[in-house]
Amino acid sequence: MNFLLKRAITYLVVFFVVLNLTFILPRLVPGNAAELLASGTRVPASAAVAIAARFGLGQPIYVQYVSFLKNIFFTWPPWLGVSYGYFPATVTSLFMGRIGWSLGLILSSFLFGFLLIYFLGAKSLLKRKSKVETGSLYASIMFNSVPLFWVSMVLLFAFAIHFKIFPLFGSTGFSSSGGLSYVSSVIWHAVLPITVLSLSIMAEGFLILRGSAQDILRSNYILAAKTRGLSDWTISTGYLLRNSLLPLVSILSFSMASLISRVVLVEVVFGYPGVGDLLVDAVLGRDYPVIEGSFFYLTILVVIGGLIGDVALMRLDPRLRINR
Repeated sequence: MNFLLKRAITYLVVFFVVLNLTFILPRLVPGNAAELLASGTRVPASAAVAIAARFGLGQPIYVQYVSFLKNIFFTWPPWLGVSYGYFPATVTSLFMGRIGWSLGLILSSFLFGFLLIYFLGAKSLLKRKSKVETGSLYASIMFNSVPLFWVSMVLLFAFAIHFKIFPLFGSTGFSSSGGLSYVSSVIWHAVLPITVLSLSIMAEGFLILRGSAQDILRSNYILAAKTRGLSDWTISTGYLLRNSLLPLVSILSFSMASLISRVVLVEVVFGYPGVGDLLVDAVLGRDYPVIEGSFFYLTILVVIGGLIGDVALMRLDPRLRINR
């Protein structure tokens, strides 16, 4: 079977598993949106019952599940319902209003992280025990081990609270009216979140790249390149890195789901108005449609990212194009 077809089937199975888990797991937690609204407020019990009936929260679980599947697979575009907490806004409108901010963080951090991996690999892989190689290794181990939210809080305290260089929260300034000032405000607010995510990607990717380059360093064509008098940069970029990228691209394509989970943590710490912030509010408020809809769209993004990575793998390694 073709490599890409095998991966597509795998992603399809993962999609259905995630779809079912996002329906089941939130409902295993005691309480629902109506009960939380009535709890600790002056909302009478009769109003909570009416809210539960309005959104079908009192129906049997199998009835809710069948309705959930019908709305996704038998309507076009898929109907993901109306948010309980942001009523009457639809889940799709809420998600689309937030996904742009999250995608900006994901794509920017992925680009800068990959450039960091490539640059550090080119400068250090041929010079073992050099200052650059040792520093890159220790930094990768540290950022790969330390919790991401802790790194975010340290940078936030240092550069936003202590030195007051970057803003404390949000995605834009209150005084940015539009044009160039708005763009600069967006970039300035995104610097710290992108830095945290880029360092996380660099830490993971550099360790993978360093491990995959071990055997290649002892290969005959690396020795031949050295005897020809080629520069270290040429050998690193033209021979070593090119042949070490396969496992790196493979891991990074599969780490899209992990990257999205990291984005959620970073958005919560920095108060960034992306999907992660929306998803946390939905979980705390038992907003089932927003939870289900957010994971539905995020899973699609993970599948698309994985397929892009698989296509890149096939381009880098022609052996994968052979039918097996």
